[in-house]
Amino acid sequence: MKLFYTSCAQLLHIVSKIVQTMPLIDLVHEPVLKKEVIGVLMSKKIKTVFDGTLGLGGHAKLILENFPQLEKYIGVELDMQHLDFAQKKLKKWHKKTVFKNQNFSEIKEILQTVGFFRPLVVLLDLGICSNQVDNGEKGFSFMQDGPLNMAFDKKNNGKCSEIINKFSENALSDIFKKWGEEPMHSSLARKIVEGRKQKKIETTMELKSIIEANVPSYKVKKILMRIFQALRIATNDELWHLEKVLHETVNLLELGDRFGVMSFHSLEDRMVKHFFRKKTEPKTEETVFSLHTQTEPAEFRLLSKKPIVPSQVEQEENSRSRSVKFRIIEKI
Repeated sequence: MKLFYTSCAQLLHIVSKIVQTMPLIDLVHEPVLKKEVIGVLMSKKIKTVFDGTLGLGGHAKLILENFPQLEKYIGVELDMQHLDFAQKKLKKWHKKTVFKNQNFSEIKEILQTVGFFRPLVVLLDLGICSNQVDNGEKGFSFMQDGPLNMAFDKKNNGKCSEIINKFSENALSDIFKKWGEEPMHSSLARKIVEGRKQKKIETTMELKSIIEANVPSYKVKKILMRIFQALRIATNDELWHLEKVLHETVNLLELGDRFGVMSFHSLEDRMVKHFFRKKTEPKTEETVFSLHTQTEPAEFRLLSKKPIVPSQVEQEENSRSRSVKFRIIEKI
């Protein structure tokens, strides 16, 4: 009998260990543009990588495997679940990895704190992790029922619900127009305000049902995508942080350092495109001889004149890669 109880205790201990690891088993995300990261962004001279969107560590593992000369890999991630997963995934390289649960816009502070070696590469993959979309509890998707959350970190928990249930009709309309580029922004904002007067909107499916009932059926999916994108951007102040990290990064880069950004929608890409264009053009001024007399050379050069996009093969294998545009600049 004692042996029986001992065996049961051992079995329960084993089961407990398995259960503890189960959340990690489901975390899957295929990093995009792997060949391009290896072949264009990186080089054998690079000593440090600042990965501002570590996610589940897909790009990190790829880079660490292919560039053993790296002396430091700094992984920054807002989602603690993903950060914990990535740390375990990358434990083989524990001597050269540093992990931070912060926003990538704090790049200056992070690099000053941990120290680094040059040449430096800064990589930002602005796409949402597949796990975040597929997990209804995170509230990012209109395909899964879950709370109106959409926050990457605990600090912003509840903010999306507040936006939907407390913001004025005009404020909602502005969010849908500015960050979702949604043509029906005004009417949808009005319907949401009317709906919340009857009952607080608490879940993604409740919000979805209001939108579905008030738009043409053939437009439903695209409108849902735009509205949920707008709410996610507003919840996490994404474009504010992107603008900040663009300025912070170029100010700290030196000769040979590189900066690559993967964007997945037009708002992000437009911001990156215009910013990179400005930094890769020489400064000019109007003189008596010319309207554009060069006064200072360009600070950076583009490593690819056109944005890098996934191959047809990658798009077929990973449909979520289709919209990505990868832009890279190097300090000269």
